[in-house]
Amino acid sequence: MAYHHATLGESQDGKRMRRMLCSAAAAAFALFAVPSVCAYAAPADACQEARARDKRLGAEVTDPRVLEALTAVVDVSGFRPHVVACEVSMPYLSATVENLGSYYYVGVTRMLVERSTDAELRAALGHEIAHIVLGHRTPRFELTHNRTAQYEQDADALSARWFGKAAMRSVLEKLRADARRLPKASHRRQAIIELNARINALQ
Repeated sequence: MAYHHATLGESQDGKRMRRMLCSAAAAAFALFAVPSVCAYAAPADACQEARARDKRLGAEVTDPRVLEALTAVVDVSGFRPHVVACEVSMPYLSATVENLGSYYYVGVTRMLVERSTDAELRAALGHEIAHIVLGHRTPRFELTHNRTAQYEQDADALSARWFGKAAMRSVLEKLRADARRLPKASHRRQAIIELNARINALQ
């Protein structure tokens, strides 16, 4: 070792300085070469506030088909408030919309997305946004009105105007077929009666 030190001509102070410089260089490399953990942090859950009201809601929907359909609905309706798509944990074809004050959420089940064509998806989401455009989801309306079959028919009609009667009727027919899987006979009958009325109203 003595020969090694003499050959390099490096003193103990020199070695300490070299170690310090190497450590500083390594730290600088780590700072700039390794991405910050914050850069990979998950974005804020846009459906968190909605989930506080409805425990059936899951994460924000990122499926491109849903987002494209929702964009098409917003464009054709001229609707400007912020809308977020949230997954609804239900084993049925279903969609819903609610007013959260600062924004709205549209809830969709995975089954609706998987069993709908793009045209049907636009019609189904159009029906939900139509409720908002028609004033069915404002806080004041919710306090003074009960949701009725007529409001559903009005939303169907507006979505059909945007995306065509055939697509809206196809959605309703799939909902009617799906309603036959409801566990309670009374719920099945009521749902089928209402959906029949909605399909007839589109004629």
